[in-house]
Amino acid sequence: MQYAILRLSKNNNHSDTLDLKFKLDKNQFVDKWKLCVLEAAQKNYNISEPWAVHNLNGRFDDQFICDNVNRLISEVDKVEKLFDVKLSSIHNQDELNKIHSIFEQHHGQLDEWKLNPLFKNKPNTFRKNLSEINQWIHVCENQDSKPKIRIVWFDLPKTKKFTSEDYQLFTNKRTFGSLYTLYCDVGKNVEALAEDNDSHHHDVAPNIHFSADCTVYFCEDNDNTVKQLEDRNNSYIENNKSLLQKFTQEELTTGRIKLGEIVTDLSNNELLEKIKPYNNIQSFFII
Repeated sequence: MQYAILRLSKNNNHSDTLDLKFKLDKNQFVDKWKLCVLEAAQKNYNISEPWAVHNLNGRFDDQFICDNVNRLISEVDKVEKLFDVKLSSIHNQDELNKIHSIFEQHHGQLDEWKLNPLFKNKPNTFRKNLSEINQWIHVCENQDSKPKIRIVWFDLPKTKKFTSEDYQLFTNKRTFGSLYTLYCDVGKNVEALAEDNDSHHHDVAPNIHFSADCTVYFCEDNDNTVKQLEDRNNSYIENNKSLLQKFTQEELTTGRIKLGEIVTDLSNNELLEKIKPYNNIQSFFII
């Protein structure tokens, strides 16, 4: 099992597919991550965001994203009024922070929702819609960011924690066509808080847990960009010591772990053009 396959399709034609193949890195963490992906497959968990092909085609304009956030808020509030608010613009960071804080307050950390009486005697769509609001808020916040594809399984338990050895593999640098771990805790980590100056959040949730969730980035960070990012993160940590004192220095590690890199003979531009017609994540598996 040395490769991962990301199969894309067209939203209006599931038989028209494109496979992206990734050669996986060889280290102890990737071996643990592969077991998570295999668990998702064995238990037939569905990919929760088949639409999460970001900035690679023209499907996601600002209005489309705003409409989806408000649609989901409306669906949640029909069952139980939690939000009672509408998003006016995906670029209104204060509104985004407020909506995210409501999600965070009611969903709780990771699997805490399972013990929350809020979800008893509710249709399954209630929790799904609430979780999707969280994901769409992050779509808003990343609308102007670099191209990427997110692969997420909501139902996969988020119980596994990074070890000291794992934290040594973290990097803040992204390379074109590489596959990385994806933040899977509920809340906001240091990176997000340092970026959006969120005063509405309920708690910091740094990079502690991992699952099968992962991201492919189609961008290349230079050393200067990485240094600016790390300086900003370190400044946030330094200026918020009282807020972060319950975490170890390792738990405040920023970035992500590289899992593998794409196998292709195409140039970067050729690859982007080939991906462009495809806007749906059909499957993700290990071979």
